Amino acid sequence: MITITVGVEWINDFHSDACSQNKLVYMNSHAEGFLNSMVAKGHVSVFDWGNDNAWETDFRNPASGGGGDALNWSDEVNFCYFADHGGNWSNVLHIAFSKSHNQCLGASDTWKLGAKNLKWLVLDICDGTLDTTASAVVDVWGGPMQGIHLIFTFVGNTSPWSASEGSDFGSDAGSGKVLSNAWLDRTFSSSIGNSPIAIAAGATQDEAINRRENETVNWRDYPVSSTNWLAWKWRY
Repeated sequence: MITITVGVEWINDFHSDACSQNKLVYMNSHAEGFLNSMVAKGHVSVFDWGNDNAWETDFRNPASGGGGDALNWSDEVNFCYFADHGGNWSNVLHIAFSKSHNQCLGASDTWKLGAKNLKWLVLDICDGTLDTTASAVVDVWGGPMQGIHLIFTFVGNTSPWSASEGSDFGSDAGSGKVLSNAWLDRTFSSSIGNSPIAIAAGATQDEAINRRENETVNWRDYPVSSTNWLAWKWRY
């Protein structure tokens, strides 16, 4: 088993200021549960930032200005898990932060995911995609996915139906199970109508499909040379 480096960020609590959002529950349980399960399988914890210690600049690439520090945080690790609010408009995903450092909202058009070490990203948020059409997926993710292998998120709105979603996914991922299947299996709940989705990148259509169907953490060192294709699957 290849050893994976892991970092997580999460936000439950917001302030009555410019960054105000509705409070959340279980975001710490999801992210830290994932981290702890990965560590229990022999992988390495690098960072765990929560609430005001989670910053927009941790995801912004330096090439986008604004103090972007992704190469030292989200893109420094192989597997990053982010749990919080999300919103999607103008073909850009936005994620909320409780402290403005340097923005209240992170925007996917400032990201270059996979520019350094990042292979897999969980966005445990609403509106990772608005639907499952090609335009909804490719127009949002074709640009930011620049070397990353897979993104795991949700279609439209989602709710944290269980505190153990993150730890369950981390246990499967950390033990070498197929990542896309583990994400769908561990986060789907028909009772609340959430829809998990896994999005894989590849230089060719065949590569993207192969990663979607078969990739595990043991694929860490098989690079995506260019993001020419995306392949995704979801569960309703």
